[in-house]
Amino acid sequence: MAVNLNPSIKHKLNPFISQPYFRRDAEQTRSHRIKRKIKLGPKHIIISFLLIGGLFFLVQKAYLFLITWDRLEVDRIEIRCAKPGLKNSIQGIFQGKKLGNLLLLDIGGMQEIIKSYTWVRDVHMKKIFPSTVYIEITERVPIAIIKKDRFYLIDRDGVLLEEVQLAENSGLPLIADSSGFEKDFEDKFELALNCLENLTPEQKRMIKTIDMSKYRCVSVKLNQNSPWLILGESDFSNKIREYMDKRLYFAKFGELQSINMRFKDRFILTPEKNLSNKQISLPEKEGS
Repeated sequence: MAVNLNPSIKHKLNPFISQPYFRRDAEQTRSHRIKRKIKLGPKHIIISFLLIGGLFFLVQKAYLFLITWDRLEVDRIEIRCAKPGLKNSIQGIFQGKKLGNLLLLDIGGMQEIIKSYTWVRDVHMKKIFPSTVYIEITERVPIAIIKKDRFYLIDRDGVLLEEVQLAENSGLPLIADSSGFEKDFEDKFELALNCLENLTPEQKRMIKTIDMSKYRCVSVKLNQNSPWLILGESDFSNKIREYMDKRLYFAKFGELQSINMRFKDRFILTPEKNLSNKQISLPEKEGS
């Protein structure tokens, strides 16, 4: 009778009682590709240096070609400027001068030269290939005539633009000071500028003279026959409007040298031929 001395495992184990066995996670059982490190040898390093050197050589050759190319020589300057005299002066700076290659042109240096002109407030420049320089100039705009040792046009930045002869039809107000602005010019001019900027366009055209002789006080004269309006340091437009509304009322007091309007609903009138001040409190309907 044959006996199997080495039975298979499935016969050895009870099918109902099985021992636990280990199984790897599906992700862990995936095969990993072996990555090989590429080693750079002397040959690779030499080739890299040759490629980089060749690239720089080509860039250098291209640059040298461009800065010596005749087609990039500046041969035209376009100037945009609303003031013909200033435009002609700027053109005269560069007329007949060789400015060289457009790529090498010193834009900053040209801007400094142009800004040295009193009437130039700002300048923008750009290169237009192949051979043009475009210049856009912002001019200073005079806002008044100021009386110092002489009469000058002045802009909002306080820059004296040029000496002028005082004319009645200049269309600009005159800013004056009893001391000729020997002291506190910046503060006085700033206050006068605040006054002008506070006025409406119509009121600006009415102003003939702005006097800054009093400390922190603006006085204005509308025309040759009007009294001085002492406005103080604020609310200029409303005070002038109030004076215009009450001109007939003020006319009852005859010719006036000045009207002090620094106090709300209260005016101090100085007669033309009488230097003593006369204080008048207006009724509510007149002062409103």
